[in-house]
Amino acid sequence: MQPSSIGAMRHYQMAKQALSNETGGASPDVSKVGGGENALVEGVKDFAQVFENVETQTQMMASGQADAHSVVEAMANAEVALETAVTIRNRVVEAYQELLRMPI
Repeated sequence: MQPSSIGAMRHYQMAKQALSNETGGASPDVSKVGGGENALVEGVKDFAQVFENVETQTQMMASGQADAHSVVEAMANAEVALETAVTIRNRVVEAYQELLRMPI
């Protein structure tokens, strides 16, 4: 496993812990965003599901119910999802900065 994968998982765990502390242990209801289901909400749900799958696979491997290959595959999928999310975030920030540079 690459150090970037380990770091990504560590940051995910810290963010998940911080979120559960802020919401009193309850998961936030993202389905109420924007008044209905849309592509962004579905994307966020899918993104969270990828990391939950990694967590489940890791726990199953620790208990002997899954092999290392399935854990590595789940972590690779999570790494791709994280890199995609970071790329999207960077492009949104770039677009926002372009808007700020536009003359009024």
